[in-house]
Amino acid sequence: MRKVLDIIKDKGYKKIALQFPEGLKEKAIELAETIESKTNTLVFISSDPCYGACDLADREMKELGVEALFHFGHSPIIKKPDIPTYYIDINIDFDVISLFDENLDLLPKKIGLITTIQHVHLLKKVKKFLEYRDFEVFIGKPLKRAMYEGQVLGCDFSSARAIASLVDCFAFIGSGDFHAIGVALATKKKVLVFDITREVRDVQQKVEKILKQRYAIIARAMEANSFGILIGEKKGQQRLSLALKIKEKIVKNGKKAFLLTIREITPENLYYIGIDAFVNTACPRVAIDDVAKFKKPMLNPKELEILLGERKWEEYEMEELL
Repeated sequence: MRKVLDIIKDKGYKKIALQFPEGLKEKAIELAETIESKTNTLVFISSDPCYGACDLADREMKELGVEALFHFGHSPIIKKPDIPTYYIDINIDFDVISLFDENLDLLPKKIGLITTIQHVHLLKKVKKFLEYRDFEVFIGKPLKRAMYEGQVLGCDFSSARAIASLVDCFAFIGSGDFHAIGVALATKKKVLVFDITREVRDVQQKVEKILKQRYAIIARAMEANSFGILIGEKKGQQRLSLALKIKEKIVKNGKKAFLLTIREITPENLYYIGIDAFVNTACPRVAIDDVAKFKKPMLNPKELEILLGERKWEEYEMEELL
C-alpha cells in the first residue's frame, strides 16, 4: 500500500484505477478506502474478471478519464498500455521449508523448482535448503512473458522447459494444479505440487485425464465442416497473424473458416454462432479449464495441427503465448 500511495502523491494523480485477479478482489474496497482517505484521489475499481497481466483494463479506464492503473498480483506483459500502469507484486508466504522437509522421500536427486509470481521470493530459500541435503536443484530462466527465474504463467512454461533435460522431477510451489499440469505437458516430466494448504500431490493422473479429454475434443472436431477462429480483443492475448494463418490452412483443407473477435470467451457469447467447431487463439486456458461448458469442440492452435495431420497425437503439448 505504501508504494501505491507514494506513486499517487509523487505523480499528483487525481483519478486512478485498481485491478485485481479474482483471489485478491476481497482487498479492493479496503484499499480504495485507504487511498481516498489519504490522498485527494478518486478511485475506480475494475470489477470485470481478470485472468492475468494480459488482461489489463487500461483501455476501459482511459475512456473514463483515469490517469493511472494499479494492477495487482501479476508481472508486466503488455509493453505499451494506454495509460501509465503500475504492477504491484503480492508476496504470499507460508512455511514451505517444513513442507519440503516432511516430504524429502518423494523427491529424486535432480529437481527443478517452479512457481507463480506470488511465491517467487521463496525459490532461493528452498533451493538452498535442498542443496544442503545433497539434492541437485535447478531454477530456469523464462524466455518472454514470465519475468522472474522459476516463474511460470498459464501461457508460458519456458522457465521449466529451459531446465527439463537437467531434472528428473519438478516441484511446483503454490496453489492449484493448472500451472503444474501445464509444466507436465510442456516438459513430459513428473510434477509434484507443494501446495500452500500443506498438501503434496502428483498431478500425473490429472494430466492423463486432460489428455483423454483433449483427444476426444479433437476427434469430435474432425467431423466439423466450419470453424470459427477466435481472436482475443484483450491486448495481451491478441494473435491476429496466427488467426489469419489458421484461416488459410483450414480453407486449404477444404473447410470453411471465419474470423470471430471476442473479449470474453464464454458459451453464452458463442451460442448463436452457427459454427461446427472453434479454434481459440486467445488465452489457451479457456479450452482446458472450461471444457465441459462448451457444447461444440474448442481447440487450441496446436490441437488443430493434430486434426490437420501436421502434428502427431503423441506430440501433444500445452499451447503457450510466446
